[in-house]
Amino acid sequence: MTLKAIADFDEVVIQCHDAPDPDTIACGFALSRFLDERGVKVRLIYAGAQITKPNVVLMIKALAIPLEHVVDLPRPKMLITVDCQYGAGNVTRFECDRFAVFDHHRQEIPNADNLVIFPQLGSCSTLIWDLLRKENFDFAANAAVTTALVYGLTTDTLEGAESRHPLDRDLAEFAGADMALIKKLKNSALTMEDLRVVARALSSLQLIGAIGLLRSERCDPNLLGFACDVAKQVESFDCCAVYAPHNAGVKLSIRSSVRETRADELAAFITEGVGSGGGGAEKSGGYISLKALTGVSAERFITAKIEAYQSRYNVIDSRNHNVDFAAMPRYRKLPIPIGFAPTIDIFEDGEPICVRTLEGDIDTLASKEVYLMIGVEGEVYPIRKSRFEESYAVLPGQYSFNAEYEPTVISRRSGDKKSIIRSVKPCASKADIIIRAAPLARDVKVFSAWDAERYFSGKIGDYLAAPIGDFNDLYVVKGEIFHKTYELV
Repeated sequence: MTLKAIADFDEVVIQCHDAPDPDTIACGFALSRFLDERGVKVRLIYAGAQITKPNVVLMIKALAIPLEHVVDLPRPKMLITVDCQYGAGNVTRFECDRFAVFDHHRQEIPNADNLVIFPQLGSCSTLIWDLLRKENFDFAANAAVTTALVYGLTTDTLEGAESRHPLDRDLAEFAGADMALIKKLKNSALTMEDLRVVARALSSLQLIGAIGLLRSERCDPNLLGFACDVAKQVESFDCCAVYAPHNAGVKLSIRSSVRETRADELAAFITEGVGSGGGGAEKSGGYISLKALTGVSAERFITAKIEAYQSRYNVIDSRNHNVDFAAMPRYRKLPIPIGFAPTIDIFEDGEPICVRTLEGDIDTLASKEVYLMIGVEGEVYPIRKSRFEESYAVLPGQYSFNAEYEPTVISRRSGDKKSIIRSVKPCASKADIIIRAAPLARDVKVFSAWDAERYFSGKIGDYLAAPIGDFNDLYVVKGEIFHKTYELV
């Protein structure tokens, strides 16, 4: 279901879930403004208990959002649910002729062509923003919509801690939001009872290895991040997690204080197959659908997953390891066309830059000595110019990019954002490039020569590899990519 198709209806009702938070409200508001500009008669509604949360009340008033509380609803020709799914447990089901769903949670209802669901995104606001961009929506003339969507993202990702996709980070940096209002809204989120909820959560502590686990009662999800920020300061914790009931599932917030545990990886591990999770290295979060848990409580499930996570990985540091690469088989890299871009073709020499990709953000400096490679699946990684010249030959012609997300480079000083693709040229590996590699029999965390603080994860079936002549330049190649790009010597 596209936004253009919805705009063909004369009348549309947009429904938020029954406990409206800034994300669902922002999405409904943005869609209502889009449809209103196209001459569609729109109602924006919610059922359930009336809104009392101070920051949400202020958001609705400050941005003049036309949200109505309803008990009954005349049968609409088109009903759209945002940040929730028609017929699911967290939204009142109203009869309608047709419905459409825009959501970022795990799918809970039967498949249909009217569902637009992207659980890889940290907020539904990100989804709606991206769809509106593709329709050339005039955000500059709709500052209230921009502000609402950025605030919706902020609250649903615990101020970026749960950002799962580069589009989340792109929206967070999108120009035009009223950041003064957003700051005021963020500072209007707590009541005295909220503080009592946090205090009760902190008193529920249990220690699982070096990870602290806290249980909270049902509350605003942002309180989980607040409680986690307090708990992570306990000197015996490497990491802490707080969970609470939320809609038809469990909301989870995670904080890490050590380089060996990425908070986003732990969130993804806990929620794999039962929900969604992500964020950054130090802050993350996730959601678990109770329907996906079979015969086990959320507490027992989370506890078991944390125990499993702590025993799952080997840690390998490129600067000090005992991996026997000499005993591994030799592989030759196939001369498949890929891409490369000198960083100084994107930003000036010495500029601190962030490379934004699906795999995460990579920090480095623009330099004559640093190139960026784009692999066969659109993966991006840095390489020294000297290593590039040893290993690759530049090809004639144009580079053709084909992947889900176009990588971008951001200046850490100015915030300027530029596409890598405009600077990419084609290349292919030279025939004499030989590596040693072997499939992983156990999951690993690898600290590469490029970054001593952030590791790359490898799963069973991926390959641990290093070029002959420098076994400290080790790296992980996903199994499906390795078989496309290397052959046994």
